[in-house]
Amino acid sequence: MKDNYTYPAIISENEVGGRDIIFPDFNNATTCAAKGDDVIETAQDFLVLMIADAEDNGRELPTPGESKYVVEDGLMLAYINVWMPYHRTKIKEVYVKKTLTIPVWLDMLAKENNINFSATLVKGLKEELGLSRSR
Repeated sequence: MKDNYTYPAIISENEVGGRDIIFPDFNNATTCAAKGDDVIETAQDFLVLMIADAEDNGRELPTPGESKYVVEDGLMLAYINVWMPYHRTKIKEVYVKKTLTIPVWLDMLAKENNINFSATLVKGLKEELGLSRSR
């Protein structure tokens, strides 16, 4: 099981203003990004699901770029990269226990206000890492 994968994708605009994304190496598996969505992020999410499905079911992944594809006018070729350790944790949330130290007054205020320490820490870490979008 590898950690890093890069596969070519053919991207084109569809009739509703979104983008169609085709992965030729996965038997032309297709998804689409709605108008205004990040096409690369959508492609990554789809690629992650295809890779995870193959891994979970013991199927061999195709060799990247092995398929023959034609890029014509109106089509764009992009190489989509995913780092699977991060995405695997998104698919199956694995938690680790951490011990932290905070001032007594902050602990008291948080408890009085029914603050969930774990959720607050996760939210703060995501914001600090620039991952504040729901992941």
